[in-house]
Amino acid sequence: MQLRARLHPLNDESRATLLRLLPAKHGRPTSDRYPVGVGDEILHTIFKEGDAAGGFAVSAEAVFTKRERRSVTHFEVVCKKYVPESEIDYEHNADLCDGTPPISAGGEAPIRLPSGFGLTRIKLKPNMVGAIGQWTLEYIIGSAVFQVFEQAQFSGWSAKPVLNLRTQSPFSEVVQLFSDAVLSPCTIDCSVERIQSAFPEEDGHLRHLGCLSYPAAALEDVPDFARTAEPWGGWNGLSSWVVSARVADAFAAHKLRGWAFRPVMVTESDLYRHYLQAWQVLCEAVARSQRSEFDGGRW
Repeated sequence: MQLRARLHPLNDESRATLLRLLPAKHGRPTSDRYPVGVGDEILHTIFKEGDAAGGFAVSAEAVFTKRERRSVTHFEVVCKKYVPESEIDYEHNADLCDGTPPISAGGEAPIRLPSGFGLTRIKLKPNMVGAIGQWTLEYIIGSAVFQVFEQAQFSGWSAKPVLNLRTQSPFSEVVQLFSDAVLSPCTIDCSVERIQSAFPEEDGHLRHLGCLSYPAAALEDVPDFARTAEPWGGWNGLSSWVVSARVADAFAAHKLRGWAFRPVMVTESDLYRHYLQAWQVLCEAVARSQRSEFDGGRW
């Protein structure tokens, strides 16, 4: 496992600092974020010189080998496909979420598990999963995905209708993926930070910057589909999805699309210890910096 810091220059001067210090092979940004291995000595120099140049917004990505990924029993779902909402759609779905009673599942903040979403138009291939809008991380699935999930007899999920807001009847070709199976609270380690913000809706909330982590016992006898006890799916109380390796394997075998899979760490494992050590190095480097700070993540 390698932890990569992804550095977003906050101005032209900090970008010039990166381009001057990084070897050419590292100078290819991804979405204007420059990857630097946390174990690379140059990272500390970049933060130090970046303080005089304006600093960086810092996110991080854990990169796993194929062997390490095969050892993982559960994955957090990562959205790769969004189904757009119109203004009417958004109003309906925002009201739906706001009206869904919060559930105290043991995390620091309550979660909501809404169903009954509506859209005026859906463009989604049968083999695809798509999030409703760009804020819910609640998913609709095409007919081929539904068939794979049903034939595999995956546990912990059900299908809910998606309302066509033009006709006021359910769409026939897609359904909402739903689960009310909720995990135990996740481990709060150094890859989780408490937000300091001028905005009241953000200030004081936890933000997850890395991989979800649980004791091994918390992942025993968990259904194939489950939700986190924390609202990592967004500011509106929606939780993230955790699926079994069986689901990730079926996704690949049947060439389904719309999700990537982030490994869930088991806290007793050597892999987690390696992961945690790398995060501690990154957190200490950011803490020493005067101008750089973490951004992004899930909260």
